[in-house]
Amino acid sequence: MPLSQNRPRWVASIVLACAGTVAIAGCDVKKELLEPQNPGLIDPSAVSSPAAAYALKVGAMGKVRVVVDPAGSTGNCNGNAECLWEEVGSLTDEFHNADFQNTRQDIDQRSISDDNPSVPYAPVTQARGYVRDAIATVKSFIPDSSNDIAELYNGLAFLELSLAENFCNGIPLGHTVNGVIAYGTPLTNAQVLDSALAHVDSAIAANKGSTDAASQSVFIQRQSQLLKARILIDQGKFTQVNALTAGVPSSYAYMLATSQGKTESFGLWTIVNSTARLSVSDSAEIINGASTPTKNALPFASANDPRVPVQSGISAGVAPEDGATPMFVQKIWGRFDPTPMVSGIDARLMEAEVALKAGDIGGMMTILNALRAAPPKISNYQPAAMAPLATPATTDAATTLYFREKAFWTFGRGQRLNDMRRQMRQYNRTEDQVFPTGPYFKGGNYGHTINLPVSSTEKANPQFTGCIDRNP
Repeated sequence: MPLSQNRPRWVASIVLACAGTVAIAGCDVKKELLEPQNPGLIDPSAVSSPAAAYALKVGAMGKVRVVVDPAGSTGNCNGNAECLWEEVGSLTDEFHNADFQNTRQDIDQRSISDDNPSVPYAPVTQARGYVRDAIATVKSFIPDSSNDIAELYNGLAFLELSLAENFCNGIPLGHTVNGVIAYGTPLTNAQVLDSALAHVDSAIAANKGSTDAASQSVFIQRQSQLLKARILIDQGKFTQVNALTAGVPSSYAYMLATSQGKTESFGLWTIVNSTARLSVSDSAEIINGASTPTKNALPFASANDPRVPVQSGISAGVAPEDGATPMFVQKIWGRFDPTPMVSGIDARLMEAEVALKAGDIGGMMTILNALRAAPPKISNYQPAAMAPLATPATTDAATTLYFREKAFWTFGRGQRLNDMRRQMRQYNRTEDQVFPTGPYFKGGNYGHTINLPVSSTEKANPQFTGCIDRNP
């Protein structure tokens, strides 16, 4: 994660001693201050200094990686190697379950119970607690560190955005104050988006730094702009988006980084390329010895698309854990590659959707084909240029093409489930026009789950009795 340029000398000393943001994970001060959150057990004096406040900030932003990187939580995600992006990819058409665990198969088959332990709800909500604590401490002890405060607010907004986009209606945004739990009232996805938007606006207000395009302040400001634009699209406020995205270059990326010092590595690489519990999915599966198309599924494994390079498990020397699922490994990210929270690719895709919503199909195609002609990097991976696409004749065909293009550009980055939900909510499509439907390759049929449940462990909250509804 990026380092701010306006930090006091004591911060520079910490950074040099710890050899950068990622390596700070091994510092003694973090070991002492940033154990998994257990309110009330940390002596308040331990975090009552500028140095400790900055260390708390670093640790909290590390926890934001929980959506994609098991090292970003307490060593794993909910006891499993999978994190949020892997699970929502499995619930959609990005990945298939390739192990023996029924709880993971239920996610893949879209038949999820509220008590499914593979749903990584708790790690995301716990990460919110870390970030909230860090915001309060940094504002108290280094209030002039505007970039750090803005980055923390962005992290908080991103976690809440991730909850709203992927979970059912009925998310309690609880927190702790001085070790006392304040249980949250179950909120709709729309209300959680409102909270995320308020925190992005706090980030923008806090970031009073340089307007120099090369500055850290501008870098964090662009992160805020892209998060806000994504929230506005979720809210259906398309006309406000371009003002936020226009100044963001396509090469921009705010990366969620992992660390070679961690025993766990980037979650997607671990779960697909290493432990082989998930495989890149395809649009047809072998069922009873015959190739059977899966309705609405995209051919991620077989399309030979330069944005989603894959390799068969046989040629990669990777066998599925269950010994039976056709295995395909992704080749976008290596073990320690960072992955974008937000990027300039996202900016262009949002601009293309704004054009689509305005009925400007030609404008949408100009943006999409410009991306194909000069593809920006995805993390450290450089896709090859692609031929232009023909302009669709109808709005319905243009919508299908847009979400297909976006699916290949954002593969594995936790956006696919929300886009499927939005197709139902904002484009009047039905579940059987959007989600994988029909026979399931491990037996039976796909179910009807279209979002993740809030974990039944939340029932310790007396105000929570379960999802309000499972609507898109």
